[in-house]
Amino acid sequence: VAILILLHLISVADATVTGTSKEVEQGTDVTLSCVVDNITQTETVSWTDSSSAAVTSDTTNYVIDDGTFNETTGEQTTTLTVKAVANTEDTTYTCVITSSTDASADGSADVTLNVFTVTLDDKSVVTASDQTITCAMTGLSATANVSWTDPDGAAIADGAGADYTVDQGTESGGEQDSTLTITSTKLQALDTTSIFTCEVTSGEYTDSDAASNTMTLTTLVFNPDPKDKEVEEDTTAVISCVVSGITEAVTVSWTDSSDVALTDGSDYTITDGTYDGSSNSQTTTLSVTAGVATDSTFSCLGTSSEWTIT
Repeated sequence: VAILILLHLISVADATVTGTSKEVEQGTDVTLSCVVDNITQTETVSWTDSSSAAVTSDTTNYVIDDGTFNETTGEQTTTLTVKAVANTEDTTYTCVITSSTDASADGSADVTLNVFTVTLDDKSVVTASDQTITCAMTGLSATANVSWTDPDGAAIADGAGADYTVDQGTESGGEQDSTLTITSTKLQALDTTSIFTCEVTSGEYTDSDAASNTMTLTTLVFNPDPKDKEVEEDTTAVISCVVSGITEAVTVSWTDSSDVALTDGSDYTITDGTYDGSSNSQTTTLSVTAGVATDSTFSCLGTSSEWTIT
């Protein structure tokens, strides 16, 4: 009796593993992924960090999802979620695929996590002149894409416009500053406090998550006495300056027509004034002693940590 044994050989192409790198803002969660294809079943997945130490799910720092085999595509996608990225250094993670049945399905891929920071500080500005706010980025691997939105949530167009001018900036040495300049006219039309947002997306990794940062812009209205004073010779003249729309006391000083700082004395009496929280204003006065000067020009200087206006 002849027995015919037929052997059915299946040829499987070597598996390929593809990792997707990302750029993410420090302090946020990020999910990295690897796709393994040309496989025939769910395979074992492991991850290591840049020091080749094993990465394990602990819900606090990392969450790993091995994924399952998709019969239709012949693929398996595995993900590593890094929670609240704390490191400032770029890190390379490696996903390793190990097959229990087919060594040709083994493979690995590196996934780079670029970490950057975004700084957009609150700012107080005066409405008497155009003002600029800056969205500062560090740790970039390429020029990032930056978009700005106004207090109404509307996108602010790049380039010069009636109210705003946007400069995206260019990455150099891992740093990039994007600026938004607001015209004096627009500042005067804004609410006393307004929220602006800069959104940063990677210029190198298209799958990266956007980083949105907001800042509060407080507008201050500097109102010197709007009218010149005319007084009789040999009488004391009192002039005043009012700073309104402020949230704390500011420093106010006076100068004469020669730009010389004035101080309390026999010729002048200066009252600094105090901040009035109910009206968000501060009034300072300058008393010019009788007979001190003929026709004169005096300047009132208001100063905070962020601005000076005359």
